[in-house]
This record gives sequence, C-alpha cells and structure tokens, in this order.
Amino acid sequence: MAVEVLVPRLGWTMEEGTFGGWLRKDGDEVQEGDPLFVLESDKATQEVESIEGGVLRILGSAPESGAIVPVGALLGYIVQPGESVPVEKEPAGAEKSPQAGAAGSPSPSRAAAPRVARDPRSAAAAPTISPRARRVANELGVDWSGLQGSGRTGRIVERDIRMVAGSTPDLPGKAVPSTQLRRIIAQRMSRSAHSTAPVTLTTEVDATELVALRERLKAQSPARAPTYTDLIIKLTQVALGRHPTLNAYWNNDQLWVLDDIHIGLAVDTEEGLLVPVVRDVQKLDLDAVAEESRALAEKARSRQLSPDELQGGTFTITNLGAYGIDAFTPIINTPECAILGVGRIVRKPAVHEDRIVPRDQMALSLTFDHRAVDGGPAARFLGTVRELIEERRTGVKLFE
Repeated sequence: MAVEVLVPRLGWTMEEGTFGGWLRKDGDEVQEGDPLFVLESDKATQEVESIEGGVLRILGSAPESGAIVPVGALLGYIVQPGESVPVEKEPAGAEKSPQAGAAGSPSPSRAAAPRVARDPRSAAAAPTISPRARRVANELGVDWSGLQGSGRTGRIVERDIRMVAGSTPDLPGKAVPSTQLRRIIAQRMSRSAHSTAPVTLTTEVDATELVALRERLKAQSPARAPTYTDLIIKLTQVALGRHPTLNAYWNNDQLWVLDDIHIGLAVDTEEGLLVPVVRDVQKLDLDAVAEESRALAEKARSRQLSPDELQGGTFTITNLGAYGIDAFTPIINTPECAILGVGRIVRKPAVHEDRIVPRDQMALSLTFDHRAVDGGPAARFLGTVRELIEERRTGVKLFE
C-alpha cells in the first residue's frame, strides 16, 4: 500500500516551512529511516526521514528548493515495487481522457496530477494571491505574505497590493524582503506584547566578585572557561529554586509552576534571534552548563538545532553586554512568565565598605508578566539574583 510523503510539523506553532530540496531521486529505493528531503522551519533545519521502506515516487508538482510549503502538503509516495502511484478520483460527470484505456485507467499525465493535503489551520493561515496581484507586488517590491486580502475568500488582489505600496513613504531607499524567520519573530514579539501585562524592573549589581570568579576559572582552564552568561544561568537557577513562581507558565487564567528548570538562552544569528533551551539546569554543574550552552549556540548559528532543542523553556536569559548595552527592556518569551536581561560589565567608582573605590558594575533587567506575578515577588527574585552575584564567596559556595 502506498504511503504518502507529507510536509511534517516540526514545532508546535509551525504552519509552513521552506523546502530545502530532495536527498533522494524519483525511483530510488529507500529504507525506513532514510532521509528523504530537507525542511526548514522558523527555527531549525531538519532532514525528514522515510517512515516506510520502498520506492520513492516524487510528484511532478513537488516544490522547488526554497519554496514555501504548508504543513501537510503532499510531496510524493513510498510505493512497493510494481505498485502504481495513487491519483485523485475524477469528479462525477467528468469526461474521460481520450488517452484512457478501455477500462478507463488514467493516462500517465493524469497519474502525476498534483494533490495537496493541508492541515485545516495551515490552509486558513496561508494567504492566496491572484497572478496579477503577484506580478504587481514583484514590480513594486511589496511583501504580501502577511496581508489580509479583500477578494473573495480573503484572496489578495491588485488593489490590496497598490494600497500597501501607496502607504509606503515616498523616500529614497528600497524594500528589504523579510525572511520567514523574521516574520515569525515579528509575529511572536507582537503576540507577547499584546497577550501579556509586561513590567520591567532594573537594578545595578556589583559584579566584582563575579569577575574575580571567572578570572580564576579562566586561569584553571583557559580554553573551556565558562562565560558570564553560563555563570548567570547557574545563579539564576538557584534563585528560581527559591522563587518558583517565576519558573512558571501563565495558561488558561492560572499559574502553572514547573518542577524542572529549563533556561532558554537567546542567541543572535545572521538569520535572526533563536532561543535554544538548556534543560534541567538544577541537575547540571557549571562545567556541564557551559558545555551545553556552547554547543547550543554553535548549532543555532549554523541552523542545526532540532525542534526539541527550541521548546520547553521555563525561563529565558538574554545578554546584550557584549554589544555595549547597559540596561534594556526584554520581551517575555511566552508562555513563560519572565525573562532576565543582562547588560555589560563596566568598571567605575562605587561606594564599597564606606570608601569610594573602582568596582565592576552590571545592570540586570527583569521583565515579568504582571498577570501571573506581582511586583513584590518579582523584586525579591531579582534581589536574590543580585545577592548571589555580589556574594563575596559565591565561587566557593556554588562552583568550587
């Protein structure tokens, strides 16, 4: 029996992906588990494997490399040797092809007719556009992927394109087409801003002891020393253990406090922001956290993260200190309840033990969802993070 080769859903929110090309040719014999094609979601690139052994038959309507494909789209079949490729039934009353045999069997061209199986949600989400509107959009440099059409059944027509083009300021420059990842990031940031009640708390931290700790660790192992982000991940895990309401989801008007601590790490890539997850931080020592975060960051920048490595975070940390940023307002990575922003470390005069001396200072910015957490608990959590960073014997107590 023929088995359909469909575009899979690589993540919970995935509705479409970018087809990266076939890894096998039409007519190739494949085994269960053999990679068939490459599919790129908004977060990861993955080889999709065959779920059955047999002969790969690729539809003539299969997409070209780089094409956007909806979840559930039919790409081909896995058939057994000698088995024919299934085709759609002709509608009632349709004339038979003059090339059909006496038994009414379909012609070879009919056997290759395209058929697409769509997930109901992806079919509703994917915009359609008239050929004329598409041509005008290309001429005017309009990105129509996110438009709501005014034609029948929501189809995008020429007037929709010209309306968008007319609303563009008449200034020198050019339109920069957005990537699929950029559009997904925009959607999620907008969803977070509109679906949460975000409040940001900022505090300045004396990071002198943290800097001294990292210098000691670098002296012990220069090539494998943890970063400041690694240290803060581990200290944040300790603070979340003391303030578990920050390690939670807000869902269906109730707070769901999580048992395990999975910390998302915001990684800047050429394609856009990705947030891989360091899992079970409470079970990892500092060296293990550093090794895991280093591996995840490398995979993020090379777009080799799996969907599982991008899901399930319970709290997120984003560090812009390397870019010279002091304090900022991070956006909550929903459905999480909070995100911690880390600024640069600056050496400047400070009062320490009643004397003005040079100290390493760092700003922390905590954005939390006020629907789930009040200001007091959030402030106490941030205060605990600050105390752990400032504690004189932090390295001895937690890492050494």
